[in-house]
Amino acid sequence: MMPEFEVVGSCNGLLCLSDSLYNDSLYIYNPFTGCYKELPKSLQYPDQEVVSGFGFNPKTKEYKVIRIVYYRNGHGGYPRSRRIIYPLSEVQILTLGCPEWRSLGKVSYRLVRRASGALVNGRLHWISRPCRNKPARRLVSFDLTDEQFREVPKPDCGGLNRCNYHLVVLRGCLSAAVYCNYGRLEIWVMKEYNVKDSWVKEYNIGSYMPKGLKQNQDRQLKIWKNSSNGRVVGALCVLKNGEILLEYKNRVLVSYDPKNGKFKDIELQGAPNWFQTVVHVGSLNWIDTPSDAYNQGSDTSPYVS
Repeated sequence: MMPEFEVVGSCNGLLCLSDSLYNDSLYIYNPFTGCYKELPKSLQYPDQEVVSGFGFNPKTKEYKVIRIVYYRNGHGGYPRSRRIIYPLSEVQILTLGCPEWRSLGKVSYRLVRRASGALVNGRLHWISRPCRNKPARRLVSFDLTDEQFREVPKPDCGGLNRCNYHLVVLRGCLSAAVYCNYGRLEIWVMKEYNVKDSWVKEYNIGSYMPKGLKQNQDRQLKIWKNSSNGRVVGALCVLKNGEILLEYKNRVLVSYDPKNGKFKDIELQGAPNWFQTVVHVGSLNWIDTPSDAYNQGSDTSPYVS
Protein backbone atom coordinates (compact mmCIF):
# COMPACT_ATOMS: atom_id res chain seq x y z
CA MET A 1 0.00 0.00 0.00
CA MET A 2 2.07 2.90 -1.33
CA PRO A 3 0.25 6.24 -1.59
CA GLU A 4 2.80 7.46 -4.13
CA PHE A 5 5.20 5.43 -6.23
CA GLU A 6 7.33 5.59 -9.36
CA VAL A 7 7.88 2.91 -11.96
CA VAL A 8 11.61 2.15 -12.08
CA GLY A 9 11.20 -0.06 -15.12
CA SER A 10 9.18 -2.69 -16.98
CA CYS A 11 10.72 -5.94 -18.18
CA ASN A 12 9.24 -9.30 -19.27
CA GLY A 13 5.83 -8.56 -17.77
CA LEU A 14 7.25 -7.38 -14.43
CA LEU A 15 7.26 -3.87 -12.98
CA CYS A 16 9.81 -2.52 -10.52
CA LEU A 17 8.14 0.04 -8.26
CA SER A 18 9.80 2.57 -5.98
CA ASP A 19 8.17 4.24 -3.00
CA SER A 20 8.51 7.90 -3.97
CA LEU A 21 7.59 9.22 -0.52
CA TYR A 22 10.14 7.39 1.60
CA ASN A 23 12.55 6.35 -1.18
CA ASP A 24 13.64 3.20 0.61
CA SER A 25 11.19 0.51 -0.52
CA LEU A 26 11.36 -1.31 -3.86
CA TYR A 27 8.96 -3.93 -5.13
CA ILE A 28 8.71 -6.33 -8.06
CA TYR A 29 5.11 -6.56 -9.17
CA ASN A 30 3.14 -8.39 -11.86
CA PRO A 31 -0.03 -6.32 -12.28
CA PHE A 32 -1.84 -9.05 -14.23
CA THR A 33 -1.41 -11.81 -11.63
CA GLY A 34 -1.19 -9.63 -8.52
CA CYS A 35 2.08 -11.25 -7.41
CA TYR A 36 4.56 -8.94 -5.68
CA LYS A 37 7.80 -9.11 -3.75
CA GLU A 38 9.53 -6.52 -1.58
CA LEU A 39 13.24 -6.24 -2.26
CA PRO A 40 15.97 -5.93 0.41
CA LYS A 41 16.68 -2.43 1.67
CA SER A 42 19.66 -0.60 0.23
CA LEU A 43 22.03 1.86 1.87
CA GLN A 44 20.42 5.28 2.19
CA TYR A 45 22.01 8.71 2.58
CA PRO A 46 20.31 11.62 4.39
CA ASP A 47 20.54 13.92 1.38
CA GLN A 48 20.53 12.09 -1.93
CA GLU A 49 19.25 11.94 -5.51
CA VAL A 50 18.74 8.51 -7.08
CA VAL A 51 18.76 7.36 -10.71
CA SER A 52 17.32 3.85 -10.95
CA GLY A 53 16.95 1.10 -13.53
CA PHE A 54 15.54 -2.41 -13.86
CA GLY A 55 16.39 -4.99 -16.49
CA PHE A 56 17.04 -8.59 -17.48
CA ASN A 57 20.39 -10.10 -18.38
CA PRO A 58 19.68 -12.55 -21.23
CA LYS A 59 23.08 -14.24 -20.87
CA THR A 60 22.79 -15.15 -17.20
CA LYS A 61 18.96 -15.14 -17.08
CA GLU A 62 19.06 -12.75 -14.10
CA TYR A 63 17.01 -9.68 -13.22
CA LYS A 64 18.93 -6.76 -11.80
CA VAL A 65 18.03 -3.45 -10.16
CA ILE A 66 20.56 -0.61 -10.20
CA ARG A 67 20.57 2.52 -8.03
CA ILE A 68 22.97 5.33 -8.94
CA VAL A 69 23.02 7.46 -5.81
CA TYR A 70 24.30 11.04 -5.81
CA TYR A 71 24.69 12.44 -2.31
CA ARG A 72 26.48 14.97 -0.15
CA ASN A 73 27.84 14.74 3.39
CA GLY A 74 27.27 18.09 5.06
CA HIS A 75 28.20 20.08 1.97
CA GLY A 76 26.41 23.36 1.54
CA GLY A 77 24.63 24.27 -1.65
CA TYR A 78 26.26 26.13 -4.47
CA PRO A 79 24.72 29.65 -4.32
CA ARG A 80 25.06 30.39 -8.03
CA SER A 81 23.52 27.09 -9.10
CA ARG A 82 19.81 26.75 -9.83
CA ARG A 83 19.75 23.20 -8.49
CA ILE A 84 21.33 21.30 -5.62
CA ILE A 85 24.69 19.74 -6.46
CA TYR A 86 25.51 16.28 -5.10
CA PRO A 87 29.31 15.89 -5.37
CA LEU A 88 29.54 12.24 -4.23
CA SER A 89 28.18 9.08 -5.85
CA GLU A 90 27.76 5.36 -5.32
CA VAL A 91 26.46 2.66 -7.67
CA GLN A 92 24.38 0.01 -5.92
CA ILE A 93 23.16 -3.14 -7.65
CA LEU A 94 20.91 -6.00 -6.60
CA THR A 95 20.57 -9.31 -8.42
CA LEU A 96 17.07 -10.58 -7.74
CA GLY A 97 17.26 -13.65 -5.52
CA CYS A 98 20.31 -12.35 -3.63
CA PRO A 99 19.83 -11.21 -0.01
CA GLU A 100 21.68 -7.90 -0.21
CA TRP A 101 22.89 -5.11 -2.48
CA ARG A 102 26.43 -4.80 -3.79
CA SER A 103 28.41 -1.57 -4.16
CA LEU A 104 30.22 -0.95 -7.45
CA GLY A 105 31.89 2.23 -6.25
CA LYS A 106 31.42 5.69 -7.72
CA VAL A 107 30.45 6.76 -11.23
CA SER A 108 32.08 9.54 -13.25
CA TYR A 109 28.89 10.53 -15.11
CA ARG A 110 26.13 12.82 -13.87
CA LEU A 111 23.04 11.12 -15.23
CA VAL A 112 19.68 12.79 -15.80
CA ARG A 113 17.03 11.38 -13.51
CA ARG A 114 14.14 9.85 -15.45
CA ALA A 115 11.38 7.44 -14.53
CA SER A 116 13.30 4.57 -16.14
CA GLY A 117 16.34 3.87 -18.29
CA ALA A 118 15.87 2.63 -21.85
CA LEU A 119 16.65 -1.12 -21.92
CA VAL A 120 18.21 -2.28 -25.22
CA ASN A 121 20.61 -5.12 -25.98
CA GLY A 122 21.01 -6.06 -22.32
CA ARG A 123 21.98 -2.49 -21.38
CA LEU A 124 20.21 0.34 -19.59
CA HIS A 125 20.65 3.81 -21.10
CA TRP A 126 20.56 7.34 -19.73
CA ILE A 127 21.56 10.85 -20.75
CA SER A 128 24.37 12.57 -18.88
CA ARG A 129 24.37 16.10 -17.51
CA PRO A 130 27.17 18.40 -18.65
CA CYS A 131 29.96 19.01 -16.14
CA ARG A 132 33.38 20.65 -16.10
CA ASN A 133 35.41 17.74 -17.43
CA LYS A 134 32.59 16.48 -19.72
CA PRO A 135 30.71 19.55 -21.02
CA ALA A 136 28.81 17.73 -23.81
CA ARG A 137 25.80 15.58 -23.03
CA ARG A 138 26.46 11.90 -23.63
CA LEU A 139 24.50 8.69 -24.06
CA VAL A 140 25.63 6.39 -21.27
CA SER A 141 24.86 2.68 -21.03
CA PHE A 142 25.17 0.21 -18.16
CA ASP A 143 25.84 -3.38 -19.21
CA LEU A 144 23.89 -5.83 -17.06
CA THR A 145 26.38 -8.60 -17.88
CA ASP A 146 29.75 -7.13 -16.86
CA GLU A 147 28.22 -4.22 -14.86
CA GLN A 148 30.28 -1.56 -16.62
CA PHE A 149 29.33 1.93 -17.84
CA ARG A 150 30.05 2.74 -21.47
CA GLU A 151 29.30 5.59 -23.84
CA VAL A 152 27.08 5.01 -26.86
CA PRO A 153 27.61 7.11 -30.03
CA LYS A 154 25.10 9.90 -30.62
CA PRO A 155 23.56 10.84 -33.95
CA ASP A 156 24.95 13.85 -35.83
CA CYS A 157 22.23 16.32 -34.91
CA GLY A 158 22.75 19.44 -32.84
CA GLY A 159 19.67 18.83 -30.73
CA LEU A 160 21.33 16.09 -28.71
CA ASN A 161 23.76 18.56 -27.16
CA ARG A 162 20.79 20.29 -25.55
CA CYS A 163 18.77 19.06 -22.60
CA ASN A 164 15.46 18.79 -24.39
CA TYR A 165 15.37 15.18 -25.54
CA HIS A 166 14.66 11.78 -24.04
CA LEU A 167 15.51 8.17 -24.82
CA VAL A 168 12.89 5.62 -25.83
CA VAL A 169 12.82 2.10 -27.26
CA LEU A 170 11.03 1.85 -30.63
CA ARG A 171 10.66 -1.60 -32.21
CA GLY A 172 13.57 -2.84 -30.10
CA CYS A 173 15.92 -0.03 -31.20
CA LEU A 174 17.45 2.70 -29.06
CA SER A 175 15.85 6.00 -30.10
CA ALA A 176 16.19 9.67 -29.16
CA ALA A 177 13.17 11.97 -29.26
CA VAL A 178 14.32 15.59 -29.64
CA TYR A 179 11.97 18.43 -28.65
CA CYS A 180 11.82 21.21 -31.20
CA ASN A 181 10.11 24.62 -31.31
CA TYR A 182 6.34 24.82 -30.88
CA GLY A 183 5.92 21.24 -29.71
CA ARG A 184 7.45 19.54 -32.73
CA LEU A 185 9.29 16.26 -32.23
CA GLU A 186 12.14 14.63 -34.17
CA ILE A 187 12.81 10.95 -33.50
CA TRP A 188 16.21 9.46 -34.33
CA VAL A 189 16.54 5.66 -34.37
CA MET A 190 19.74 3.61 -34.05
CA LYS A 191 19.08 0.80 -36.54
CA GLU A 192 22.16 -1.20 -35.58
CA TYR A 193 23.10 -1.03 -31.92
CA ASN A 194 26.29 0.85 -31.04
CA VAL A 195 26.97 1.81 -34.67
CA LYS A 196 27.10 5.58 -35.07
CA ASP A 197 26.37 5.59 -38.81
CA SER A 198 23.16 3.61 -38.27
CA TRP A 199 21.37 6.58 -36.65
CA VAL A 200 18.49 7.68 -38.90
CA LYS A 201 15.92 10.46 -38.44
CA GLU A 202 12.90 8.19 -38.71
CA TYR A 203 10.05 10.52 -37.73
CA ASN A 204 9.37 14.24 -37.93
CA ILE A 205 6.20 14.93 -35.94
CA GLY A 206 4.55 18.33 -36.31
CA SER A 207 3.02 20.43 -33.55
CA TYR A 208 -0.38 19.42 -32.18
CA MET A 209 -2.56 20.62 -29.33
CA PRO A 210 -4.80 17.87 -27.89
CA LYS A 211 -8.37 18.73 -26.95
CA GLY A 212 -7.62 18.10 -23.28
CA LEU A 213 -5.09 20.95 -23.27
CA LYS A 214 -7.20 23.45 -25.22
CA GLN A 215 -8.57 25.23 -22.14
CA ASN A 216 -7.90 28.73 -23.38
CA GLN A 217 -5.73 30.49 -25.90
CA ASP A 218 -3.40 32.07 -23.32
CA ARG A 219 -2.60 28.69 -21.78
CA GLN A 220 -1.98 27.20 -25.21
CA LEU A 221 0.52 29.94 -26.10
CA LYS A 222 2.25 29.51 -22.73
CA ILE A 223 2.67 25.76 -23.29
CA TRP A 224 4.33 26.27 -26.69
CA LYS A 225 6.45 29.18 -25.41
CA ASN A 226 7.96 26.97 -22.72
CA SER A 227 8.30 23.93 -24.96
CA SER A 228 11.92 24.65 -25.91
CA ASN A 229 13.02 24.35 -22.27
CA GLY A 230 10.83 21.50 -21.13
CA ARG A 231 8.96 18.45 -22.22
CA VAL A 232 5.59 19.05 -23.86
CA VAL A 233 5.26 15.80 -25.77
CA GLY A 234 6.98 12.47 -25.25
CA ALA A 235 7.21 9.42 -27.52
CA LEU A 236 6.23 6.14 -25.87
CA CYS A 237 6.21 3.32 -28.44
CA VAL A 238 5.21 2.23 -31.94
CA LEU A 239 1.86 0.44 -32.00
CA LYS A 240 1.16 -2.67 -34.07
CA ASN A 241 -0.60 -0.60 -36.72
CA GLY A 242 2.51 1.54 -37.19
CA GLU A 243 1.17 4.58 -35.33
CA ILE A 244 3.27 6.27 -32.64
CA LEU A 245 1.86 6.62 -29.14
CA LEU A 246 2.54 10.08 -27.66
CA GLU A 247 1.96 11.61 -24.24
CA TYR A 248 1.31 15.34 -23.81
CA LYS A 249 2.14 17.05 -20.50
CA ASN A 250 1.32 13.89 -18.47
CA ARG A 251 -2.34 14.55 -19.23
CA VAL A 252 -3.33 13.30 -22.68
CA LEU A 253 -2.47 10.26 -24.84
CA VAL A 254 -2.41 10.74 -28.61
CA SER A 255 -1.69 8.41 -31.52
CA TYR A 256 0.14 9.77 -34.57
CA ASP A 257 -0.02 8.18 -38.02
CA PRO A 258 3.28 8.90 -39.83
CA LYS A 259 1.75 7.90 -43.18
CA ASN A 260 -0.79 10.73 -43.34
CA GLY A 261 0.43 12.98 -40.52
CA LYS A 262 -2.85 12.78 -38.60
CA PHE A 263 -3.27 12.86 -34.82
CA LYS A 264 -5.97 11.13 -32.80
CA ASP A 265 -6.75 11.76 -29.13
CA ILE A 266 -7.14 8.61 -27.03
CA GLU A 267 -9.81 8.78 -24.36
CA LEU A 268 -9.37 6.63 -21.25
CA GLN A 269 -12.50 6.25 -19.16
CA GLY A 270 -11.82 6.99 -15.49
CA ALA A 271 -8.24 8.16 -16.07
CA PRO A 272 -6.93 10.82 -13.63
CA ASN A 273 -6.14 14.34 -14.77
CA TRP A 274 -2.39 13.73 -14.34
CA PHE A 275 -0.62 10.44 -14.92
CA GLN A 276 2.62 8.74 -15.88
CA THR A 277 2.47 6.36 -18.84
CA VAL A 278 4.66 3.25 -18.88
CA VAL A 279 4.98 0.87 -21.81
CA HIS A 280 4.31 -2.56 -20.34
CA VAL A 281 3.68 -5.93 -22.03
CA GLY A 282 1.59 -8.12 -19.75
CA SER A 283 2.44 -11.76 -19.03
CA LEU A 284 2.09 -14.43 -16.35
CA ASN A 285 5.84 -14.34 -15.76
CA TRP A 286 7.32 -14.38 -12.27
CA ILE A 287 10.76 -14.46 -10.67
CA ASP A 288 12.05 -18.01 -10.51
CA THR A 289 14.55 -18.07 -7.66
CA PRO A 290 15.08 -20.84 -5.08
CA SER A 291 14.61 -18.51 -2.09
CA ASP A 292 11.65 -16.67 -3.62
CA ALA A 293 8.62 -16.06 -1.45
CA TYR A 294 5.85 -13.93 -2.87
CA ASN A 295 2.40 -12.70 -2.03
CA GLN A 296 -0.66 -13.28 -4.17
CA GLY A 297 -2.96 -10.30 -4.48
CA SER A 298 -6.71 -10.66 -4.78
CA ASP A 299 -7.10 -8.32 -7.77
CA THR A 300 -6.14 -9.89 -11.10
CA SER A 301 -7.69 -7.24 -13.33
CA PRO A 302 -5.66 -5.35 -15.97
CA TYR A 303 -3.49 -2.58 -14.58
CA VAL A 304 -3.34 1.06 -15.59
CA SER A 305 -0.97 3.57 -13.97
